[in-house]
Amino acid sequence: MARIFKDCLEMVQEMDRELKVSGITVPVKHYQNKELVGENQNTKELIGVNFIISKPWLKKKEMLEFLFKEEADNIEKYCEQEFLDRINREGLNPGNSYKVRLDLWQSLMSKKDGEKFDYTYSERINYCNQLDNAIAALKDDIHSRRAMIMIFKPEDTQESSGFATRIPCSIDYQFIIRNNKLMVLYHIRSNDYFKHFAIDIWLANALQEYIVEQLKDVYPNLKVGSLNYYCGSFHAYNEDLSNWVIY
Repeated sequence: MARIFKDCLEMVQEMDRELKVSGITVPVKHYQNKELVGENQNTKELIGVNFIISKPWLKKKEMLEFLFKEEADNIEKYCEQEFLDRINREGLNPGNSYKVRLDLWQSLMSKKDGEKFDYTYSERINYCNQLDNAIAALKDDIHSRRAMIMIFKPEDTQESSGFATRIPCSIDYQFIIRNNKLMVLYHIRSNDYFKHFAIDIWLANALQEYIVEQLKDVYPNLKVGSLNYYCGSFHAYNEDLSNWVIY
């Protein structure tokens, strides 16, 4: 059974504690498309992390402050711009959000094309009109199980070398309406606790809230429901462990 947290702050505090206490040391060869050497190869990792946030819209800013401290305001700006990029039906690459965190994202530009990324969520979410199709599926059938947005593609598995090409960490989002609430089920293969985890939660909820608004013409009393999270490898890199919150 999945653990249930009341809000984003309670969730991140508990996941911080669990990774710190129960995480095992696992050496890895790369971060994104960068090769790692020496002690920087070490990660602290949990496998098969699963939880539910009952009210994922609550204490999102506090979640960012917990992890990013004085950078939280800038990270929130990044999240807001990344969300706008993601719902842009043109499928932007490179988009605009990376400019807010230029210190991180500029170094992760494609090695094949230095002016773009190997992929963006804007491209993947809007591939084959997935965002609009998910909304249409729920308008057609309130209990539909077909409202899916696939991020990971089969061809991503061909990129066996992590040094050459970045591939998405997220697998998919599923949106389900039950008891007049829209739930999001978020499946991710790999999640970097310090750099990306809280941002991924923030954005999953933002997409959830957006779809609720798009459905209000059909279901005027629809509300935002829980966020269900499933992660294969939940980890922190050695270079970030000095940032660990002690409480």
